[in-house]
Amino acid sequence: MKKAVTGVCACLSLVFLLGLAGCGGDSEKKETKAADTKTSGSEQVTLKIWESEGPEKDFMLFAAEEYKKTHPNVSFVYEPVQSTDSRTKIEMDGPAGVGADIFVAPHDHIGALVAGGHILAFNDSSVLNNFIPAALTSAAYEGQNYGYPLAIETYALFYNKDVLPEAPKTWEEVEAFAKTWNDKAQNKYALVWEVSNAYFNYIFMSGFGAPLFGPNGDDPKQHNVNSANAIAGLTYFQGLRSKMLDIPALDVSGDFCNSSFTEGKAAMIITGPWKISDFSKTNINFGIAPLPVFPGMTNPPASFSGLRLAFVSAYSNHPQEAQDFAKFLTSKPILEKRYEMTKQIPPRSDITISDPHSQGILAQAQYATPMPTIPEMGKYWSSMGAAFANIWDGGNVKEKLDAVADAMENL
Repeated sequence: MKKAVTGVCACLSLVFLLGLAGCGGDSEKKETKAADTKTSGSEQVTLKIWESEGPEKDFMLFAAEEYKKTHPNVSFVYEPVQSTDSRTKIEMDGPAGVGADIFVAPHDHIGALVAGGHILAFNDSSVLNNFIPAALTSAAYEGQNYGYPLAIETYALFYNKDVLPEAPKTWEEVEAFAKTWNDKAQNKYALVWEVSNAYFNYIFMSGFGAPLFGPNGDDPKQHNVNSANAIAGLTYFQGLRSKMLDIPALDVSGDFCNSSFTEGKAAMIITGPWKISDFSKTNINFGIAPLPVFPGMTNPPASFSGLRLAFVSAYSNHPQEAQDFAKFLTSKPILEKRYEMTKQIPPRSDITISDPHSQGILAQAQYATPMPTIPEMGKYWSSMGAAFANIWDGGNVKEKLDAVADAMENL
């Protein structure tokens, strides 16, 4: 069945419009840099790109070659930088003069990037023509446009259809299956995910009624990380180790999880659309479904949803060319090619989505909540990852969460 991304709007833009709010720094001086720094169309220009390795890299190299066909004076240098690491890297490398001209980052980094003066705003409203409302919201901060939307995503339950013809709908079903499937001696586990990753593990807060930074994700005083509901959720999380994945947190890496699934040792994995392309190249017959419902709940837990955005560095010596290339990346034919190469859902309303894997992501997306964009989000990432790992390995739940709350309130 075919579904246009206008259908994506129905399930994704609603959750994004709940409120991506925050406060940022003054970027007025750097906003004009692209207008003030112009290059002759014949002058040779080299632009540095940061993007994740894998299909994202393949797409970016393809896009660079396509762009060069009509802009022969522009050449590109690609450096592999994970999108989640690009913010901290531009903070260091940008002022040193060795940063990227264009880099990719999750939308929740936009507040800190603007506050630090690391990215350029743009005034060309045509860039965002035909994008769904969620993309328009996430690409802007305090009334100005900064991000060039590339993909919209959340994570879900990937399952081996040769082992499980139907995905389990509840965590109780997962636990029951683990009793028949798990074999620690053979490294066989029912379900794997990065247990120290605060991105995936947010479901153990949201699913138990502890929304990060309040219902709209914009109130630092309502972090909820040590609320009674969060303690209940993380206590349940801790109990899953003995029931289905008895491995120290340090050993449950992304590589371990991915290889366990592709080798058929793990029947299920929690991950996102960025793995569809890689998994499709293997012999695994997999499906994608909403996350299982927690005990006593009626709906799947709210996963974090986000947009993958390209940004132009405020430190670029060629901002005009960088902004033109970033605009090129968001054009309909180029994003259609990106979807073909990466299987990541493009946030344009005029692109048709038809494959069942993307439909599985969209099924979870209707329960997703946007990652907050306020600068305090950085404290969540820096504090909660270690807390999840310590709790998984047997640490006192309340003590660990109280320590996170203290860090978020006082640092």
